[in-house]
Amino acid sequence: MNSVYPEHDTVCILEQAARDFYIGVVGIGPGFESILELMARPGLEDFFPRLHLVACVASNICPEALNKLNALGVVRHETYQEMLQAHPGINLLIELTNQPDLLRELRRVVSPDIAILDHTSAVFLCGLLIMFEMSSKCKVDLLGQQSLLNAVMDEMNDDVFLLDAKGRVLDVNKHVCRRLGKEKKEILRKFCWEISSGTHHNHCRTDDPDCPLRTTLLQGRRAESLQTWVDPEGQAHYHQIRTYPIFNKQGEVQKVIEVRRDATLRTEMEKRLQQAEKLAAIGELSTYIAHEIRNPLFAIGGFANALLRAPELTVGAREKVRIILEESKRLDNILKSIINFARPTAAASAEVDVNTIILETVQLLGIGCKERGVAIDIQLAEDVAKVRGDAELLKQCLINLVKNALEAMPAGGSLTVSSGMESHHVRVTVKDTGVGIPSEVQDMIFNPFFTTKKTGGGSGLGLAMTKKIIGDLGGFLRLESQVGLGTTVTMLLPPYVLLQPAG
Repeated sequence: MNSVYPEHDTVCILEQAARDFYIGVVGIGPGFESILELMARPGLEDFFPRLHLVACVASNICPEALNKLNALGVVRHETYQEMLQAHPGINLLIELTNQPDLLRELRRVVSPDIAILDHTSAVFLCGLLIMFEMSSKCKVDLLGQQSLLNAVMDEMNDDVFLLDAKGRVLDVNKHVCRRLGKEKKEILRKFCWEISSGTHHNHCRTDDPDCPLRTTLLQGRRAESLQTWVDPEGQAHYHQIRTYPIFNKQGEVQKVIEVRRDATLRTEMEKRLQQAEKLAAIGELSTYIAHEIRNPLFAIGGFANALLRAPELTVGAREKVRIILEESKRLDNILKSIINFARPTAAASAEVDVNTIILETVQLLGIGCKERGVAIDIQLAEDVAKVRGDAELLKQCLINLVKNALEAMPAGGSLTVSSGMESHHVRVTVKDTGVGIPSEVQDMIFNPFFTTKKTGGGSGLGLAMTKKIIGDLGGFLRLESQVGLGTTVTMLLPPYVLLQPAG
C-alpha cells in the first residue's frame, strides 16, 4: 500500500494487530477524553488488539482528568523524549496537540518500530471503534430477534413460505422441510405452486382467479382459500391457504407470506356438525310428516284401492286409478324411509360377528352377479374381533354399500368385500372397480336426499342411513374414490369389549 509515511502510518496498526499496544499520548487535546473512554470499555479485545495506556505528556491538566489518569495507572511526563526513555515498551504514539511541526518532528526522530497516530486519526479511530461496538450490539439484538422469530415459526405445525412478487420461494420454516423430506436449499427459488402440500397435488398458479397469492399481489390485502385434492388412494384432503402482503416504502407489495394449514380434520368435523344439524331438521320434519301427511295419504290409497275394485270403471279410468295407487305406495315408502332415518338408532349391546354378516350379505346379493359380469372376492380375516351392535342394522348397512357398488359397475367389474383390524377398530371394506365418484360430489355423497341416480331410482337416504347407524354405534365411514378406477368404502367399528366386574 502507498503512503507518505510507510513506516509510521495507521496501516502499521492493522499489520501489528496480533500484538498488544502500549500507548503513549503526547498532549491532552479534545480527543483525550475519547481515548480514556475507549480504555474503559470492556470487551474491546473482541474486535481490536489489547490497548494499554502507559504514559502521557501533559501539563496544566485539570483535576478530573488527573484522577482518571491516576485510576488507570498512567504516568505523566514533561516531554515525549522523557516518556519514551522511561517506557521503552511503548509501540504506539498518539499525538493530540494538533501541532504540525511537532507531528513532523515525531515522525522524523521516533523509531520506525513505533506507530504514530495524529489527532485526526485518533479521533476517527475512536469514533470508528465506538460505531463498530454499537453495530455489534445491534447485530446481537437483530440475531436475537431473528432467533426468536425462527423459533416461533419453526414450532408452527403449518407450512410457512416467504415469497417474492413473482411467487418464488425466498424462505420456509422447518415444518416444510420435514414434511417434504428435503433440505431448504432444494426448495428455495422454486415457485410456490411447485411445492405441493400433498404427494401428487400442486397448488394454484397466479393466473388462477381463485389463487390467494394473486389476490394479495393485485389488491394488496390478505386473502385465503380452501383447496381440495385427492390422494392416490382416493382420500379427500383440504388445505387452507392464507397470504399476507409485505410492503416496501413506496407502499407496493414486495413480498408475500403464505401459510398453508392442513384443514382436513377440521373440515370433516364441520361436515359432521352440518350433518347433525340436517338430521335434527329431518327429525322435526318427520314428526310433522307422520301426523299431517301420512294420514291423508292413507285415505288416498284406501279410496284408490276401492275404486280399483269398482266394476263400472272404464279401462282408461282403471289405469289412472292404478297409477294413483302405485304413486301413493311409493310416497308411503319414502315417508317410511324418512321416519326410519330420523328415528334414533337403538343402542344395542349384542356381540356381532362381521364375517358372518359379510357372508350372509354376499349370499343374498351375489345372485345374478355372474350374469352382470361382476366377480366377487371375499377376504375375511380370521382374527377379526367381534363388534358391538345390532346384526340386522349392520347387515342393512352392508347391503346398502354392496348395492351401490354393484350399481356403479353396469358393464361388469370386480367387487371385493373384506374384513380386518385397523387402529383398534374392526374394519369392513367394500371395494368396486366401477365408474368412481367425482371429487366435487364426494362431500355430498352421505347427505340425506342426495343421489346421483335417475328420478325414481332412489330416495338418497341409503348411504345417509348407513353413516348414521355406524356413527350411532361409535364408528365412522371412510370414502376413497377416483373417477374411472372405482370406489372403496370402509366401515370402522369399535370392537365388543365385555366389562369385567369390579373387585
